[in-house]
Amino acid sequence: MKNFIVLLVCFSLLAGCSNLEKAKEIRVLGQMKPDQEGHYHFYSFWSAVPDENWEETETDEELRRQFELYFSFDVPVGKLSVISYQFADSGHFKDYVEVLDVEEFPTFIILDHEGIVLRTTDVNELLDFIHALPDMEYEE
Repeated sequence: MKNFIVLLVCFSLLAGCSNLEKAKEIRVLGQMKPDQEGHYHFYSFWSAVPDENWEETETDEELRRQFELYFSFDVPVGKLSVISYQFADSGHFKDYVEVLDVEEFPTFIILDHEGIVLRTTDVNELLDFIHALPDMEYEE
């Protein structure tokens, strides 16, 4: 009987943890998605924020690659309703990275009202997707 109670408590804890993770995923994705059909929200996740002298001072080749990409990045106006850059020191970064399972930086994610429509680390794939979006006007 004692083993049955311990087993029951363990299953309850596991189910509770699973429900908490699912609730967190629903909350985070709900905050990230646009409300209206035909609108898109764009998020890019970077491992660090470049300082002013990064070209002279940064010795980490991976960070140099990210910074070069960061400064050359150009999204056409009117294609996306929100552009949001998330850096490792921002408040929601950990939740977003955990829920979205971001493991490589930079990572680019575009969501529509239903969920993620693009997830890539390739800036060319990102720009091709954005350029294929219909031109649209967004109401502020």
